[in-house]
Amino acid sequence: MNGNRIDPAAPRRARTADTLIFLPTYNEQATIARMVDCLLALPIRCDVLVVDDRSTDGTTEWLRSRAAADRRVGLIVRPAKLGVGSAHKLGWLHARRLDYRQIVTLDADFSHDPADVPRLLAALERGADVAIGSRFTSGGRLDYRGWRLFLSRSANHLARAVLRLPIAEYTTSLRAAKLDRVPPGLVETIDNDGYGFFLICAVRFVRAGLAVTEIPIHFRDRDHGISKIPRLEILRGALNLARLALERRPAGRATLPLDRVRDCPKCGQPYCVPKASGEMLCLACAH
Repeated sequence: MNGNRIDPAAPRRARTADTLIFLPTYNEQATIARMVDCLLALPIRCDVLVVDDRSTDGTTEWLRSRAAADRRVGLIVRPAKLGVGSAHKLGWLHARRLDYRQIVTLDADFSHDPADVPRLLAALERGADVAIGSRFTSGGRLDYRGWRLFLSRSANHLARAVLRLPIAEYTTSLRAAKLDRVPPGLVETIDNDGYGFFLICAVRFVRAGLAVTEIPIHFRDRDHGISKIPRLEILRGALNLARLALERRPAGRATLPLDRVRDCPKCGQPYCVPKASGEMLCLACAH
């Protein structure tokens, strides 16, 4: 296959449900099959979209086979590691393009419990626009120890103190949202392709005036492998926090008319969106 082409399993197909569950992958061979099975076994109707940044451990091949066999599973294989934030933006844009009613996002390594997905969706049914799975709200727990526990708690406590927003969790990816309540572009135009995406996204939700609720979760240490967060992300996170504190504006640029989303001339997929500079960027291949 041409390394610049998106995998043939990339889903232009019709959706089979109103809910899209999205997860990014890179070398998740030890957990991805069990995760997809668990998500599809939930007592909800859903489709699953996986954006894989060309894993090297067999994850991609398993996903291709599963997507070909099950129309509820969609797969987009990107040509390289383009960033977890970039993958999430692609997932959100895909959900809008196929007119899903709601989206759920989570990690593929079982640090997030698939059984929490219905709890997040129930919060949306009760009136929330966005539901965040929180380790730091009352009743939340996490399995980290030592330095990782200190870092995670400190980062989120500092964010709350500096930003003065009424949420306790800023850095998890376990979230659910009603797509008709989140303005197009609020998420997809975030100018951060790494882990800082989650902080900026949470801040945008609140500053846009959305009804955001937190659901306590038990965050478990990943089943297999090691954390993929680069140490440099700690510094970038501090800089992002300082910038967000100084801005204190509403949501920022939050418009993305879907008729401006174009097919990419390089990979052929409909995920080419305008950047702040006005240039077009494909979230599927970074062209």
